[in-house]
Amino acid sequence: MAMLEVKNLTKIYSKGTGSQTVALNGINFTLEEGEFVAIMGESGSGKTTLLNMVSTLDNPTEGEVYIGGKNIGQFKNNELASFRRNELGFVFQDFNLLDTFNTKDNILLPLVLSGYSYDKMKKKLMPLSEALGIETLLNKFPYEISGGQKQRVAIARAMITNPKLILGDEPTGALDSGSADIIMKTFEKINTSGQTIMVVTHSVRAASFANRVLFIKDGKVYNEIYKGEKSNNEFMETISKTQFMMRGADYEK
Repeated sequence: MAMLEVKNLTKIYSKGTGSQTVALNGINFTLEEGEFVAIMGESGSGKTTLLNMVSTLDNPTEGEVYIGGKNIGQFKNNELASFRRNELGFVFQDFNLLDTFNTKDNILLPLVLSGYSYDKMKKKLMPLSEALGIETLLNKFPYEISGGQKQRVAIARAMITNPKLILGDEPTGALDSGSADIIMKTFEKINTSGQTIMVVTHSVRAASFANRVLFIKDGKVYNEIYKGEKSNNEFMETISKTQFMMRGADYEK
């Protein structure tokens, strides 16, 4: 079953001078339920714009996005807010945790906003925090824990509503290599439980944990590669070679 369908997605930004910038140019692709996909591309390639379209944070000029079979472009504002809160999980580069809340309250915030009772929230929180190895951090505040721990808290917050799709925006960008590996192994672990994940990343190492990598270039899907039976290190080499060939194609032009 397709969890995410992107159909002819186009985004054109108009400038005050009357000129236009085409950020996305008729993109089409599908994520099946349970897939873990990384989106890669140079700065300005359109990958962040794509993430904004999929995450309902911006509207396309043309095209459609379906999540769980639902056309998100047809939602009214109140329906969209509820869908975003309950069906999508977000993990950001800068964590986006509230410093005035302890980690437990940061994780539970989406459930509070959805009107869950405390007993129901507690039943969701404890097994999730244990699975992510953060049960000893629940009473600490974000400024008291490391970057890698903050990101695991952010992943817990993204997962607490059992979302259809988790979206990551450079989730390892603010971390050292050791912490970044821990975070990507966490994504890998939750993906094996059936969670569908899409991350935008510049990191070849981070992308190597995914099952498939889509390369965005000039607002289009330029190439895609599958991990198959490769190890992370073998897939990382394949990703690097693909990037090198893409740059070579640009040079030949």
